[in-house]
Amino acid sequence: MPVNVTPEQFVSTTFDYVVVGGGTAGLVVAARLTEDPNVTVGVIEAGEWEPDLPNINIPGELSFDLGLAYTAQHTPPKKRLTARHHVGLSGSIIANPKYDWSFLTVPQKGANGRQIYHPRGKVVGGSSAMNILIYDRASAREYDAIEALGNPGWNWNEFLKYFKKAETTLPPDPDVAAKHHLRDLDPRFHGDSGPLVKSYAAHYSIGTLHDPLLETFKNLDVPINYDANDGNKLGFTSTFTTVDSRTATRTGSGKSYLEPNAERKNLVVLTGATVSRVTFLKGSSPLKATGVEFLRGEKTYHVAVAKEVLLAAGTFQTPQILELSGIGNKDILSKHAIETLIDNPLFQRCDGALVVVWKCSANISQDHCWTYAIREIDPRHETFDGAQQPERVALAQELLCVLSAQEFLPFLSVICSLSKKGPLSSAPSVIFAFLNAKTFVSNGQVDQWKQEVQITASAVPKGLKKRFEKQIEWFANESSVEGELMLFAGFLPYAGIKPPSETAHYMTIVSTVMHPLSRGSVHIASADPTAPPAIDPNYLAHPQDLEMSLSLMKLALKVFETKPLANDVRELVAPSPKQAATDEGLIEHIKNSCSCVFHPVGTASMLPREDGGVVDPQLRVYGTANLRVVDASILPMQLSAHTQGTVYALAEKAADIIKGL
Repeated sequence: MPVNVTPEQFVSTTFDYVVVGGGTAGLVVAARLTEDPNVTVGVIEAGEWEPDLPNINIPGELSFDLGLAYTAQHTPPKKRLTARHHVGLSGSIIANPKYDWSFLTVPQKGANGRQIYHPRGKVVGGSSAMNILIYDRASAREYDAIEALGNPGWNWNEFLKYFKKAETTLPPDPDVAAKHHLRDLDPRFHGDSGPLVKSYAAHYSIGTLHDPLLETFKNLDVPINYDANDGNKLGFTSTFTTVDSRTATRTGSGKSYLEPNAERKNLVVLTGATVSRVTFLKGSSPLKATGVEFLRGEKTYHVAVAKEVLLAAGTFQTPQILELSGIGNKDILSKHAIETLIDNPLFQRCDGALVVVWKCSANISQDHCWTYAIREIDPRHETFDGAQQPERVALAQELLCVLSAQEFLPFLSVICSLSKKGPLSSAPSVIFAFLNAKTFVSNGQVDQWKQEVQITASAVPKGLKKRFEKQIEWFANESSVEGELMLFAGFLPYAGIKPPSETAHYMTIVSTVMHPLSRGSVHIASADPTAPPAIDPNYLAHPQDLEMSLSLMKLALKVFETKPLANDVRELVAPSPKQAATDEGLIEHIKNSCSCVFHPVGTASMLPREDGGVVDPQLRVYGTANLRVVDASILPMQLSAHTQGTVYALAEKAADIIKGL
């Protein structure tokens, strides 16, 4: 498998398939298509291949990077690398332009005009090389809704088939299972022979806080969910991570789908190249893609394709490439002197007050945003606060015990026991509470919000109305997940806020509305393919999103105040006690602290074209003969899940569709 090919070598081949983006989905489909030795695939990736980088391979290294991810939101791009409030063991990939696209949104009115930072992987493996490692699934009804919106074959049973095909699930360590109340895996819901290894954490980063939290949520009538991957998401649960617990290393798409196929001569990956557009046969109808144009250094190249072009550039850059290629709303394209080849003007106009509720465009983006509640806790609980303060890095190193000296960190060989069960063998958080609406709002409020959404749904275009009607169904269903609390042992900085004490220990509860009503967009801001797109998630624009965020924040504060956890908490840090005293103060805190959760979807939705769709159920872009999209941008609705598990499954299914299976 040639990786370090030159552009000249790459374009000398006419590939059967050209995959744009060597990220989470792109490498899956490339690996599956090249299982046939007679099929050739070329992958174009803007980042580099970094198979031995500790920042990627060590799961807990992300805990050192998280502070940078969230303090970067107000830091000028040229200064971000020096704006750290933590010290990583080996530098950082977050906000490092070599590995991270470091996108900023347009100013968000719902977030007090802030530009929200969005890290996205600029490396082979994409965001699977730098995400928070959580591997979970949404509720079964949410996948069934994708089919009900006009996509035959895209339902829970089909997704489950491909979840299992993608994964090898490792059983938990017996000691971990006993300590954290894990049960034997049900083979109906977990794969055992796929490329992607997933496991329960060998070390629970929540540490000694786990049992107090479990009992606290019991006292709040939140059930324990022993496996939130079986189609029922509700409850207090431990999530899987994309970590191989045998080696304590990350298992992204590069490690799982590319490395094992290193001997394939029919799979070629070009790195360090930026795609500028897809080219088409002039006058063809439907449009026939002839290849892909890309930049490497100061030169422009063109690679030809015999069969299909597969866009897997992600939720932000797939719509950008479509528009640069002449596919999109002609009013937007004409502003940048781009010839319109396929006009997709649906939802471009909204009337009256609805304009302030969401942005109306052919690509309708959806994203989660989370907010923070932070309290000081009893210092007997070990936390990741050591990752935020330089003087405590030595302690964190002593507790590491992740990798052997022969692998990546020889300087730790003296101070590690090599048990591969230390704090940095784990994701920053693996403990979550997934909640229905009635857990954090009153029955009357549920009914009121349902009526408000019905009013909203009655005033929007047909395709959006169908999606809002699904959200109404979920909202009123007591088994539907509408809120998430992520439980983090440590102070999780946000928007430049640092811990008030360098020696204290903290706990952060991050709250997220799972099915926001606000809608945004992603469009080109320039005809220059190296310029970032205009990303507008439109966070908290719909009044109900703000109301639900307020109610979730109140629940997070209630968790701190409920025994037995209440016995271990100290001062309230965020929101401030003054803010926590009133709804107005809490709303101000929410607007000042809301951040991205790395889950954007929907900018090239799989829907009937008359409903605002960009691709059909075969993932083919409407109006084209041989251009498909294979990434999270096809998902027509936001899910109550971290997206990577779903992306692996949809990419596995896409490969079978392309193969004609």
